[in-house]
Amino acid sequence: NEKENEKENESNRLQIGDEESFQNQYRWAIPYITFLASLIVAIGAGMTVKFFPLYFKNDCLLSPSQVQAIYAVIPVTMVFAAIIAQKLSVILGRVQTVICCRGVGIATLFVMTYLEQSSGDWRVMVPLYIVRASTMNATFPLEESIMMDFVPKETRARWKSLESIAQFGWCGSAALGGVLADAHGYPFTFLITACIQGFGLLIFACLLPLVPRSEKKV
Repeated sequence: NEKENEKENESNRLQIGDEESFQNQYRWAIPYITFLASLIVAIGAGMTVKFFPLYFKNDCLLSPSQVQAIYAVIPVTMVFAAIIAQKLSVILGRVQTVICCRGVGIATLFVMTYLEQSSGDWRVMVPLYIVRASTMNATFPLEESIMMDFVPKETRARWKSLESIAQFGWCGSAALGGVLADAHGYPFTFLITACIQGFGLLIFACLLPLVPRSEKKV
């Protein structure tokens, strides 16, 4: 039994050593993957975010005050979602938590697309939208911490400035979203956004073998 335990412990040590060696070898790729995934998600978001108020007003027949009430609630729910995401990251890991939260947000948008084609009841669509907005935006602090942990101090300002590119992509894709909404309606635009953001999430998932679950190992 003692020999078996020693062999098992030795095997575990070798496995951990190989994992850490792999992580160190491709450590340089982490900020690139993080930025690319964030850019793709931002481009997808830009196609629909600016049109949700119009969707609630025109398709769900909500009054302007009701639409504004939705956007008054969202910042509060985002704060709670960010706190929950931070606590989850301690248990699951930062990358794992981002994938879970973003996965919920993207899945919610797919559900909204399906429901809009059938009923589109605002009593269902509004809560789904609040969940989507909260979960998709709750992970920005975690993504920022991943980026800063794996970027040399002398280049952090440079990587930080690249966020403006993501913001430009967010604004630029709004024009395309408007064209698609006019031509095919809001559900089609929601579907395209969900697909683009799903692709961005797949890219972000490439960080799973690269970023340790525990921040102490960084």
